[in-house]
This record gives sequence, structure tokens and C-alpha cells, in this order.
Amino acid sequence: MTTMSLNTKKRVQIFQKVPELGLFMVFVATLILFSTFNSYFASLASLKILLVTVIYTGIVLIGQALLMIVGELDLSVGAVASLGTITTGLMLADWNLPLPVAVIIGIGIGAFVGFLNGFITIKVGIPAFITTLSMLFLARGISYVLSGGDPVYPLPQGTGNLSRPMILGFPSAVWIFLILFITADQFVRRSVLGREFYLIGGNKVAAKLSGIKVDKIKIGLFTLCGALSAFAGILLMSKLQRSDAVTGLGWELNVIAAAAVGGIKLTGGGGSLTGAFIGILFLQVILQGLVMIGLNPFLLEAVIGAVMIVAVWISTQKTKK
Repeated sequence: MTTMSLNTKKRVQIFQKVPELGLFMVFVATLILFSTFNSYFASLASLKILLVTVIYTGIVLIGQALLMIVGELDLSVGAVASLGTITTGLMLADWNLPLPVAVIIGIGIGAFVGFLNGFITIKVGIPAFITTLSMLFLARGISYVLSGGDPVYPLPQGTGNLSRPMILGFPSAVWIFLILFITADQFVRRSVLGREFYLIGGNKVAAKLSGIKVDKIKIGLFTLCGALSAFAGILLMSKLQRSDAVTGLGWELNVIAAAAVGGIKLTGGGGSLTGAFIGILFLQVILQGLVMIGLNPFLLEAVIGAVMIVAVWISTQKTKK
């Protein structure tokens, strides 16, 4: 065997052990490409802005990615974020509740909506696509009714303390996201329950036969997804210092696209949170880069759709091999 073939084999083994490496290399190459048009694009300041931009949808992505790994999805995450921020804002502005109490109740409302999604999907038997799509309209409608269609403001002083304080040069919201992401990623990689997620997504029947409590796990992940969605909306409320019913508009498609581009199988049983996170960074870099070079804004979503199709096709080819 020649030296070249040995090196090729080693490279293949590396990519098999670290499947996120390929997407990360594409991400870096994209940064370099756009930086040729504007040197500021790949600077530390620009990368910092990139990270701050994706943390809110990134928090939602954690719950969505876990659901997709077990073979489910939630289309209501953006609406649940809206419901979480509106209810929390009203509790702060109208009811004068302390910030921690209002935040906990807001997250609890999101968790309850997620639980309803899971219960209806798993126990009643209505597919997640239909259940969560219906919940999207329901939660968004309730948000508009509660707010009267207008933003909720002014919020009490101190509301921004949740996401605005600077720690080591980054807003506290960034550190909150990183803690949640690293905790979830390590849990999935290293715990027995985390490994069971992949078995459930890969073969639900085999998972049940092996004694895994598939229904409870799926309902639990729906609940977690709802709680994280509401929390993301509340964090954004803290940054903007107001609650708005349009919060989270389109987030559901953004996080699903990021997860798919990041290598999470739409059928379940494959992918990782790290890959999903790189995916959301990659899509945001493409958006910012295309805006920078002056592409027609109406074409941006079309480009993201094309990238998603290519990414899913590549994932499908790897699965077949």
C-alpha cells in the first residue's frame, strides 16, 4: 500500500470519528471566501457579533436537535418563544412580579406547551408535524390576544440584567447559551440516556424491546424544547427591553435548517449538537456574507433552501454508503 493511500485512509478515519470536521472546514473556507471581499468579515469583532446573533435561536436549536435525534420535530418553537416573552413581559409590566418569578413562570408556560405537544403526539397519536403546526397558530394567536398586537413596554429597571451584563467581553446571554449547549452536548455524548436517544431515533421498535421508555423520553424532550424556546424568547426580551408578539417569527425553520445542515438526520438516529451548532453558524455566515456583497435580499432564503437541500443530499449519500 502506497504512502498516499495510507494518508487517504487516515483522513477518512479522522472524518469518520469526527463527522463535524467536514462542515467546520467548509465553515472556515466560507469565512475566508467572504473575507476576501471585506477583511473585517473574519475579524474577532465580526466573529463576536456572529456568536451574539445566533445565541437565541441557538438555545432553541438545542431542544429541536434533541427532538430530531429521536425522530420528532417541533414547528411551534418560534410561537412558544413569543408566548414566553409576552407572558413574562406582562407579569413584569402589569403584575409587578419579581424578575426571577416571572422568568420561571414564563419558562414553565413554554414547558407546558411542549408537554402538550408531546402528549398529543405520543399518546393521542397525531403526527408531530400536525400537532406542532397547530400549536404554532394557537400559541402565536394567544400572544397577539394577550398583547393586543402591541409590544409590552416599558419593562421594569433591571430586566436587562438577565442578558446584558458583560462577562469577559461577552454579554451574559452568550455564557448562558454556552453553558446550556456544552451541558446538553456532553450529556448526549457521555450518558446512557443520551445514547438511548440515538437508538430511539434509529429504531423505535428495537428501543422499546430493549426496555427503553421511549414515550416518556420523547414527551420529556418535547417539554424541554418548549421550555428552551420560551427561555430564548425571554432572553431576547431582556436584551431588547420589551416583549413583542412577533418574537420568534421563522425560528422554527431556521433551527430545522441548521440542524439538517449540521448533519442531524431528519429521520432520526444521527447527528450531534456540535454539528447543529456549526450548522447555524454556517448559515448565519452565508446570510451575512451575501448581504455584505450586495445580493438581493429576496434571494437569501432561496440560497439557504439550496444549501439545505445539498446538505441533506450529502447526509443521505453517507447513510447509503
